[in-house]
Amino acid sequence: MKKGFTLIELLIVVAIIAILAAIAIPNFLDAQVRSKVSRVKADLRTIATALEAYTVDKNRVPREINTNAGWYTAIDILMYPGGAAGILWWGLTTPLSYLTRVDFIDPFQDTTVGNPLDERRYTYHDIKANIDHNPASLFWPAALEFYGAWRLGSVGPDKMYGHGFATSAQLVYDPTNGTNSLGNIWRSQNYSYDKQPPVGVLLGAH
Repeated sequence: MKKGFTLIELLIVVAIIAILAAIAIPNFLDAQVRSKVSRVKADLRTIATALEAYTVDKNRVPREINTNAGWYTAIDILMYPGGAAGILWWGLTTPLSYLTRVDFIDPFQDTTVGNPLDERRYTYHDIKANIDHNPASLFWPAALEFYGAWRLGSVGPDKMYGHGFATSAQLVYDPTNGTNSLGNIWRSQNYSYDKQPPVGVLLGAH
């Protein structure tokens, strides 16, 4: 006659499986986040190369599409009838192809904010154009000094562009604070990654 498992033995096995799952699942989720961060940085590096090539050829940075602020052409409206804010210009693909596509989707953002494309794609800012369109702003001149003529960004693992305090969109994601810590992943003309702007006009007190 075969002897089965006792209740105690089954409970021990279940407990062991539960402990292993509790260890493995967070590690798996962290690995997914790290993989997405790597993808974002690779995408931003590719785009940055195209931006610099365009800037060398044209002696100006590519323009930013921002129909919310009224910066658009008739072609922009045809291409983005639902609106678009702070995204890459379609002209980077034609007539000369600096990029094969501009519709890079931010892997950390699965919701629409403001309009159909806002924050679904990587953020792109033509900083000099923002200065021209916001002559009273203290922020954009400081941004030009810090970032250079352009910047690119992802909302990062927290999936938030702003983080609850003044000018908090400039907060930089730092994985040493935790895999899912607050902050955006920024790349700019002056900096590759991980450069936190000084507290003040750009970052605010927090």
